Amino acid sequence: MALHPLEQVENLTTGYRKIFEIGNRLLLLVVGEKGPAVVDAICPHAGGLLETGEVVGHRLRCPTHRYLFDLETGGCAVGRREGWGPLKVYALQSVKGVLCVDL
Repeated sequence: MALHPLEQVENLTTGYRKIFEIGNRLLLLVVGEKGPAVVDAICPHAGGLLETGEVVGHRLRCPTHRYLFDLETGGCAVGRREGWGPLKVYALQSVKGVLCVDL
């Protein structure tokens, strides 16, 4: 387990999003209606950058082709039909008021 600090919990409001580069991973911290999530920052479908994607409830809409990814599971209904996998979702922990990703 390797925890990497991302952001003060008090700064996280619905719609918040920020890119983090940790090691060789580009991650996106985003806050949907059910709370924060950390996902891969690159869309698994066509490689679009998700940072500018729209938060819709607890889903993230890719700005490239408008596919919706669930922020809890990473699932996208279209992806299963077209043969590409879900968006990777990473485990989070709050440590002393700081949200951390577990890699």
